[in-house]
Amino acid sequence: MRTPRLLILALLCPLACVDPGAGETDGSASVSTSGAQGTDGTGGTGGTGSTGSTGQAPTTGGPDTGDTGDTGDTGWTPASCYDAWDDIKATYPEAGALQDCADVPGGYAVVRSLLVVDGITIDNNGASMQPCVEARCDADYAYIASNDLPHYDYVQTTPNALVEAPSLFRLALAPTRPGAGVSADPTSVQSSCADAYDQYLGAPDQATPTEPSSLCSTAMGGATEHLRETLASGETATYAKIQCLGSTGVTISGVSVNGPNEAGMPDPFGNPLFSMPDVAGEPYLPDNLAQGAALDLCGGHSGGTMHYHGFNEACFAQAPDGTPDNSYAVASQAWDLPKMLTGACDEPSAIVGWSLDGYPIQGPCVCTARDGDTCTEVKRVRSAWVYDGLGGWGDDPDEAADLGLDGVACGDDDTCCPDGTNGCNFRCAPVLLADDGPDGSVVEHRCALLDYSWCTHRFVDRSLHAGGDFVYLDRCNGYEGPDGYAYHATASFPYVSACYRGTPTYAAGGMMMGGGEGGMEPPKCQPGQMMCCGDDFCGGPETAMNCPEDCG
Repeated sequence: MRTPRLLILALLCPLACVDPGAGETDGSASVSTSGAQGTDGTGGTGGTGSTGSTGQAPTTGGPDTGDTGDTGDTGWTPASCYDAWDDIKATYPEAGALQDCADVPGGYAVVRSLLVVDGITIDNNGASMQPCVEARCDADYAYIASNDLPHYDYVQTTPNALVEAPSLFRLALAPTRPGAGVSADPTSVQSSCADAYDQYLGAPDQATPTEPSSLCSTAMGGATEHLRETLASGETATYAKIQCLGSTGVTISGVSVNGPNEAGMPDPFGNPLFSMPDVAGEPYLPDNLAQGAALDLCGGHSGGTMHYHGFNEACFAQAPDGTPDNSYAVASQAWDLPKMLTGACDEPSAIVGWSLDGYPIQGPCVCTARDGDTCTEVKRVRSAWVYDGLGGWGDDPDEAADLGLDGVACGDDDTCCPDGTNGCNFRCAPVLLADDGPDGSVVEHRCALLDYSWCTHRFVDRSLHAGGDFVYLDRCNGYEGPDGYAYHATASFPYVSACYRGTPTYAAGGMMMGGGEGGMEPPKCQPGQMMCCGDDFCGGPETAMNCPEDCG
């Protein structure tokens, strides 16, 4: 049986949220989709619909004015819950004069995207807690402060307690792309997944020392690493790597967004979505959640702090006054992976979060054509990453003993786990597979390996693919359409993003890095936490350097 593990939090922000409230997250002055909303009509993701049937974004007054324009909002008011804005220069010495984001070009799209959570009290296993999120802007950035609590009653799916985590994120209002002159790895660095292959065959329950794909960053101290590739379209694209362990963005409720992998335990650098049921009401894998890293049916879980690896759009739907439109009990019933992968779309999706490079994160439905203010074509997005298993990274003649089930067609978990699901390394999951047909990919149930999320998937260049009923995303899981560029939440890898199109500004709070040589300091243990300094257990990112009380 595998040992539970905890993603590690490094709290770099000394500030604190004191009262329940809501505010803003970062926006991009160059992205006109900010605030665009709607439903997909499938039951797979919910809608937020305050824009009406056109799918038009709320008027922001244009990128040069910062005006709020005629939004038609009734009663929507950004709240104030944060009391340490005067100390922001202690964290960001170069911060300019802070003001209401609605008065900054591009800022109203920021403030209007956030959920209003003031007055909300959530239940945390019998304890009452109040979520907090708000923002301020200077001329160039939005600063989002929160206490990293969900806006709904805590649903425990890991062994880890929910704790408040004062967090501060800084996001560019006008994202910039990495230049051609920056040093960058070729995307072929993924060949280092051969280390994962060898490790899995030799000791499947023990992780490689660090995440092995080299496609995400293990750099310390906020250093930015890059990838570069030349696409079939002729474009040479440069991307910034996302952190292997840490914040990649922030939800509209102020909670950290993380990448598509876990840490080294219990499933080495595994895929948290593969532990999820296909449809709300079905059991998780494993059924003993204390042994896994499963998500709630909104896409989040606690591991040091609350964070999200994916999105159920219905959980982030806004009522006209900005408050959450659905309770968890209602929104969770929209969890339906097959429909989230293939269902039709009626209206463009809303913003559900913001990436650390300043671009918005939207749900899975996108406007692909406009006639003035009216969206004339809406399609579901599809990731360009396909499931390919771990076996392609080696040729051991005896690999079938450990990997013989990888990628096998299945109807249920019994096919993938003949000895039972607890302790099994596979699950029967709906995955995207490469296909020779005109669509280029198909959705099928296959036995999918829980481990090494990056190494079991590969990117397929779709830059020249005309699309069909859906539109392919780029390597980073984003799309540039008539409303600008945005990342899109998908129900297949990488779920939110696989890289940054722009240049990130790393969060000063939330889930930060915790792996690699020494790592950052893990948190001291609080009631209910595991893999923290003081629990007499050394594992994951804990080392003798950063946690001598457990690893000395």
